[in-house]
Amino acid sequence: MKPTRPRECPCYSGARYSACCEPFHAGRAEAPTPEALMRSRYAAFALGLGGYLLETLSAGHPDRDLPPDDYVRQLSRAREKQRFMGLTILEASEDGDRGEVRFHARIFERGQDRSFTERSAFVREDGAWRYDSGEVDM
Repeated sequence: MKPTRPRECPCYSGARYSACCEPFHAGRAEAPTPEALMRSRYAAFALGLGGYLLETLSAGHPDRDLPPDDYVRQLSRAREKQRFMGLTILEASEDGDRGEVRFHARIFERGQDRSFTERSAFVREDGAWRYDSGEVDM
């Protein structure tokens, strides 16, 4: 069964999904900034859109070496175990074809708080922003 389309965007921008991350998820547009890509990836985790998560990895990301079908299936199932409860962008910047976003993700898994803060690096490849790497703040 296909999940129903949410009314409010799961990236917690406060906008409607149809006007926020859905155009990126549906392939009608590319995220115009690293922050927009970060938000769309968080929403993709919440919605189980493993294909989108794979597509938005940089060419050099190590997960590109994994079997794609297994990787997409694993990412798509994350929403079955985790509840995505909020995303706060703490900092976002871009300089040419490089960008960085520091964010706090509120995630719960089986009643346990799995929230974290990460500094993510993004690169622009062929005109599109892609997730390159992330470092969790301790």
